[in-house]
Amino acid sequence: MLSFLACTSSQKVIRSYQVSFYAVDTAAGTDTVMQAMLAPYREQEQQAMEQVVCYARTPLSKTQPESTMGNLVIEAQLLAARKLDSTIKISVSNYGAMRIPYISPGAVTRGMVYQMMPFDNQLVILEIPGEKLQQLCDHIAAWGGWPISGVSFQIKDKKAVHVLAGGKALQPQHIYKTVTSSYVANGGDYCDFLQDCSRKTYNILVRDTILEYLESLQMEGKELNISLQNNITYADEP
Repeated sequence: MLSFLACTSSQKVIRSYQVSFYAVDTAAGTDTVMQAMLAPYREQEQQAMEQVVCYARTPLSKTQPESTMGNLVIEAQLLAARKLDSTIKISVSNYGAMRIPYISPGAVTRGMVYQMMPFDNQLVILEIPGEKLQQLCDHIAAWGGWPISGVSFQIKDKKAVHVLAGGKALQPQHIYKTVTSSYVANGGDYCDFLQDCSRKTYNILVRDTILEYLESLQMEGKELNISLQNNITYADEP
């Protein structure tokens, strides 16, 4: 409950308030008026989410150290980023960004993409020095592997070894342009070491890059055919 104090300027300010909590359960029954009001919007939303945006030839799964679902995310990110800067070579996403474990071969709907990537994270292009890129790779190795392209390495003792960028050894002072999500760029999943990297943030949602990529395949009459690239593997034990 809010109480307002009227001022001579006709503006109103909150003078006091009272908080009340109401339990909502099945015993409360259904608000038929509200249901009727929401029905047309719910129907429109359901139709939009059931729209087929592409057909997948192979299953999309969330696995480590690499996955087909993760490769879809970083491929879509990279294609979108290259429209903004053609020199970008590296794309990375955190493993937790994907929120469902599996999509079967066949029709991929808009709703499935929203389930897979429900967050409104934006596209960010980072300029990462080589020494920090090594740190990022070590971080990814410690987590068991994240989706990444343009970089390859092996995991040994939870560290990244034999790290290559574009097929070449990392140069500590070289700047590597990398596309990722605003969540990772802003320090999510303990990536705080990336926060001081130069960046450009775009009003483009990562989820929308996936939808755009899938819809473009559909328009071209192509199926989604994502495979493993072995960008991250485990080092042979001695």
